[in-house]
Amino acid sequence: MNMDNVDVYPVGWLSAIQRSARGVRLGIRRPLAPMRQELRYTIRQARRGNWRAVRNTFNGYLAEPIILPINLHRVGSGWTKQRALRSLAHEIGAIEADLP
Repeated sequence: MNMDNVDVYPVGWLSAIQRSARGVRLGIRRPLAPMRQELRYTIRQARRGNWRAVRNTFNGYLAEPIILPINLHRVGSGWTKQRALRSLAHEIGAIEADLP
């Protein structure tokens, strides 16, 4: 798998923490707004019983190929970029093992 064709980006709480830290560093008027929004989203989904959405807010990083293979149903996730890339490589390896 060529890592040049993989997009790795933060999601959920990790993204909110990074945006808030950036807001504090740059002196934005309401730097903690992203964290409040993420908290409200997580609480709303928990009240609805959508536990998959709650779990996904703690994914950290997602890694997905820029051009998705037809039979790829999952992307890589992890708390570090390298873990997300390893998870994606594992998913792609499992798909290739299933091919005839």
